[in-house]
Amino acid sequence: MSDLVRNLPLGDILSLGTQLRADITPETLLQDVADAIRRSLGYSRVYVRLRNTDTDELEACAFSGIPEPQVALLRAAPLAPADYQALLRTQHRVSESFLAPEDEILLAESPAPRRRESATLLVPLRGRGDRLIGAIYVDTADDPAALELPNIKVLEAIARQAGLALENARLAARTQRLLAKEQLLVELGRGVSDTLDLDVILARTMERLNMEFQGGAIALLNDDSELEVVASVGRIDREARRVRLKVGEGICGWVVKEGLPFLSNDVWSETRVAPVACDVGMNGLIRSYIAVPLRTGGQVIGVLTVESDRPNAFTYEDVDLLEAVAAQVGGPISSARLYQEAQLLAEQVRRRNKYLEVINTLARMAVSTLDLSRLLTSVTEAIQQGFGYGHVELYVVNEASQEVELVAQSGPEEPIEIGYRQSLAKGLIGRAYHTGATVRVDDVSCEPDYFVNTLVHTRSELCVPIVASGRVLAVLNLESRRPAAFNEEDTATLETAADVLASAIENARLYQRAQEAAVLEERSRLARDLHDSISQQLFSMTLTAQAARAQLEKNPTRTASQLERLQETASAALAEMRALIFQLRPPGLSEQGLIATLQQHVAMLRRREGLTIDLFVSGEEYDTRGIEQVMYRIAQEALNNVVKHAGACQVEVSLNIQPEEVMMSIVDDGRGFEVSTAAGGQERHLGLVSMRERAAELGGRLELRSRPGEGTQITVIVPRGERSSVSG
Repeated sequence: MSDLVRNLPLGDILSLGTQLRADITPETLLQDVADAIRRSLGYSRVYVRLRNTDTDELEACAFSGIPEPQVALLRAAPLAPADYQALLRTQHRVSESFLAPEDEILLAESPAPRRRESATLLVPLRGRGDRLIGAIYVDTADDPAALELPNIKVLEAIARQAGLALENARLAARTQRLLAKEQLLVELGRGVSDTLDLDVILARTMERLNMEFQGGAIALLNDDSELEVVASVGRIDREARRVRLKVGEGICGWVVKEGLPFLSNDVWSETRVAPVACDVGMNGLIRSYIAVPLRTGGQVIGVLTVESDRPNAFTYEDVDLLEAVAAQVGGPISSARLYQEAQLLAEQVRRRNKYLEVINTLARMAVSTLDLSRLLTSVTEAIQQGFGYGHVELYVVNEASQEVELVAQSGPEEPIEIGYRQSLAKGLIGRAYHTGATVRVDDVSCEPDYFVNTLVHTRSELCVPIVASGRVLAVLNLESRRPAAFNEEDTATLETAADVLASAIENARLYQRAQEAAVLEERSRLARDLHDSISQQLFSMTLTAQAARAQLEKNPTRTASQLERLQETASAALAEMRALIFQLRPPGLSEQGLIATLQQHVAMLRRREGLTIDLFVSGEEYDTRGIEQVMYRIAQEALNNVVKHAGACQVEVSLNIQPEEVMMSIVDDGRGFEVSTAAGGQERHLGLVSMRERAAELGGRLELRSRPGEGTQITVIVPRGERSSVSG
């Protein structure tokens, strides 16, 4: 060995020095050192251990002349600090190196069987400040002279040079990592600071993490205070993303609770914090794991994690890098979430305003018409177009036949024939009727009560009953091709719409019944008038004609007087008939207006009945637009009562027209009656019910004053303004 040292060519030593100074990784550098020592100094077996800065263990990383089985054993058995400190005792020291006893090497290294006379020389690798950074192991079994001091000095010189080169390599690598970290943070900061799109921020963060780590994820606290994975890269699969962790649960929950980072280089053996969901999806492959808190404004909002399928894959430098990334993206993520929530709130407000607008439209429709058929058609179209639903139908209930009948529909689907009937015992519509509650089905294919009509592509359905006074009057039926197309907001909005429709349908039906009752009452009055006047006059004419015929041969002169009487009776009957026709359809009301028509009617009554009737009018007739027909009918009915029942001589009709209200009064000096007893049949007989109903149609009121022997006064007051514009 001494000859080898003396004869070592200067070029080989310089070449070795050049290799040691090269800008290469620590592992490659140490491999070059081991090969150079074996090749240039002639040792048969050389290997190098490097100190792990995180665990302080000496890990075998370079081998020369070592069989592969022993290489695997050495790699798998790092030396703990206590073990290698035992090898560096003073009694084993030779110069600056140490001769490890055979039994301790076997205990520490567990190599293959060796010769008894063999020994191992351990040459420390030291950095600045004499800090131990590794060790060169040289097997001296084949050359006893290798333990001579000059030879050991050569090894120590090489070790010193290797230690300095290793420090430089580590420093260069650290500098390069810091530069890469700085570059990553700069690019990441630029990428996440120019947008408020949360998905973009998460995607750019994951893209940068993927350049440095095998896999990673971001989990944020949701509204239920659970950690939910919102972005990932690498092997994280769908099952793993579905995992929800409570604060304090598992490694990530611990990080959120404590606000501290956590590094585990062997998750399978982790005891400090019990990992959870390790058997879910690809989580079972994770061996090394880092989780750091995501903060904004001092509050933890989630965690940033990276992972590896190798044990001991991370260092505390990785933790520092991940904390820097978390600090870089925590604020933008929080801002993006706030912006997203604001956008969602704005959309909810917009949608709510749209809902209120449609409900307001429905309410206006409900009060603008009493035509039930037109109302239901308009409302159905407004719901479908206003809310953008796929297909809307409206069925009315026929309790007598226990069926629902389609009266209106709207939507792009192929329409069902209006008038289609369906038994109340069938389908979701029948269930809504019987329960009186809304029925919502997200997937009709899983619903046994679903009844297929012509809309065969329906996937979800919403049935809302329209209820008034505890009775289901109709059912709103909405269908969509999409599953789960309707939500709680749709349900609440349509239930509000159903309440509006319930009142409208009930009012329209009451109005229809009132109209039918008014027609019957008008027919009864006409029948009475015909019986009291025209029919009796016609009967008198018949008797007079028969008498004239009988006297024609016996007493011709008397026949002439009877014919003259017949003519007078016929003229009276004709006048009575014209008066009745005038009452049914007053000529000129639409052409001449309310005032002129009242004047004609008053003049006709003066001539026919011989009454003194005075008409007083004040104000502009323009303000009676839209109410002329009703006001005339009330005046006609009141004057008819005066003629038939009052026995009056003097009547005064006053019409006071103002922009705010129209007031009409009819006062007579007739016999009068007791108002408190004018109820039921007498009130209906006097036409007071129909007059009150007509006034109520205009939002007005009818006031009645009368006493026996003191005449009667009827006053009608109708407000104008907003209602007049609607009516007009």
